[in-house]
Amino acid sequence: MDTRPIDSETYKMIESLGLPRRDQPNPYVVLSVRGDGARAPESWNATVYRNNKGQLKLVTTDLAVLQKLLPGEQKHIIQVDDSGWGFPLGGVMIGATDGTRVETGLIETRYFQGELFKAHAYLPEAARITLGLVKRLGGRPGETRVEICSGYVNSRSKDALEKEGFEVKVTEITGLLQDQLERRYKEYAQSIGYPAYYDPKETRSPAMAFKEVIKWIDQDPESRLKIAKTGWKYFRGQGKS
Repeated sequence: MDTRPIDSETYKMIESLGLPRRDQPNPYVVLSVRGDGARAPESWNATVYRNNKGQLKLVTTDLAVLQKLLPGEQKHIIQVDDSGWGFPLGGVMIGATDGTRVETGLIETRYFQGELFKAHAYLPEAARITLGLVKRLGGRPGETRVEICSGYVNSRSKDALEKEGFEVKVTEITGLLQDQLERRYKEYAQSIGYPAYYDPKETRSPAMAFKEVIKWIDQDPESRLKIAKTGWKYFRGQGKS
């Protein structure tokens, strides 16, 4: 099975193919089709799910079959996202997936401290890591489209990918990559010593969670500031840069 998040445009293209429908007694299924024996084998099928947040996910027995059916979908697709940008400790993790495998790389904490932070050195570093991940997943210029989230940390990555000859689409990333990336970043945060990582996008009270991190740093500032994003305005205001 191949699984990947899709946007509403792709969903509409799948629906417009006019393939035979499959009955699926599942409230989260918005579309389920099978092969017609001509354009796609009868044994092939594809199902689109919509979760409570309105996000769409495609599950298919063979993604390559669907890519041949959809206009503009013949290219190999790799998605790129980031995690940790809004968290005051550690670096930022970049992740990429081809829909099956997830690969990650880390912009180290030092890029968010001192002169490296002032020089925005994390941007070319993010681009370097992203290019490496895309190539590790088999991405090839002219044959691969890279879908990348709109976060600021990825702004140079888009330019670097296009310079290498990749087609790039800036879009919202959900599903497999986002879930795996948050899990791996949580494990990373724990590995550097902080036991209660929170995802700034998901927590109900980011301000309260942020205060808890600061309280933890203040318990041992000499060692814990070494793993903090001290280039942030907050830390500079506290004289901790």
